[in-house]
Amino acid sequence: MNIRLTILMAAVMIFVACSADHNATKLEESVMQSISDGAYLLSKVTITENGETTVMLRDQIKIYTKGRFMFAFDNESTGDMDVGAGKAAWVDGVMVEEPLVNHDGPLSGLSFDITIEPTETGFDQVLHGMKYDDGRVLETMVEVWDRAAGKPSPFDGLWVLEKRQTDNPELTEFTETKMIGGGHYIILQSAVFKGEKVRNFGFGTFDVKDDGKVLETGMVGSWAGYSDWATEVSFKMLDDNHMIQTFKAGTRTISQAYTRM
Repeated sequence: MNIRLTILMAAVMIFVACSADHNATKLEESVMQSISDGAYLLSKVTITENGETTVMLRDQIKIYTKGRFMFAFDNESTGDMDVGAGKAAWVDGVMVEEPLVNHDGPLSGLSFDITIEPTETGFDQVLHGMKYDDGRVLETMVEVWDRAAGKPSPFDGLWVLEKRQTDNPELTEFTETKMIGGGHYIILQSAVFKGEKVRNFGFGTFDVKDDGKVLETGMVGSWAGYSDWATEVSFKMLDDNHMIQTFKAGTRTISQAYTRM
C-alpha cells in the first residue's frame, strides 16, 4: 500500500513539474511575442568603453515585426546616420539579429546575440562587444526602450524597393528599404542626384485612415524640415509579399513597388 502511494505521489510530482515547465515556456513565448511585434523609442543608452561609463539620450527608433527588425538614429559620435535592418528570431531565450542592410549598403555573414529583458513599458536590451566601423569596441551597451503607441496594419513588415516610377531624370540608382510596424515606419534611401551620391533616412508615425489611405508624419530624418512633415500615401497589397505605394511630391506623382525582405 505504501509502495503504491509513493509511486502515485511521484507521478503527481512529475506531472506538476511538467505542467509548471509547460506554463513557464508558454509565458516566455507570450512575452517574447509581445516584444517581437511593435515600435519602440529609446529612453536612454548606457555605454561602457575602456572602463568608462556614459549615459546618452538620443532620438532613436526600433521596430520588430514578422521576424524582422530595423533601427535608425542620427549618430552624433560618428557624425553620420546609423541605420540597420535584417532578420530577428528568438533562440533559447536570446534575440538573434542578422543584419541584411545598413546605411552603407547590403550586409551578410553577421549575427548578434542580444539579451532582452522585458519591462513594464517595453524592454531593456543588453549587447556585449559591439564593434563600430572605425574599430571601436564597446564593452557593454544597455539600451532602455519604451513601446510607442500604435496599431498593426496590413502593410507591416520589412520591404525593399523593386521599382520606382517618377518623371525626375536627375535622380538615378534609387534604392530604399522600408520598415512598417507598430503604427510607425522607418525608411533608408540612397541615390545619385545630379551625379552626386546621396543617402537619407527618416522615421515617424504610420496612421491608417478610414478611407484606407495612410498619413505618414515625420519625427526624425536627415532631410531639412523632416520633423512634423506629413504626406498622404496610398498603399495596395498585390499579394502577401508584394505591395505598391503611391504619393505626391510637389507636382510629381511617385509610384514605388516593394517586395518583402
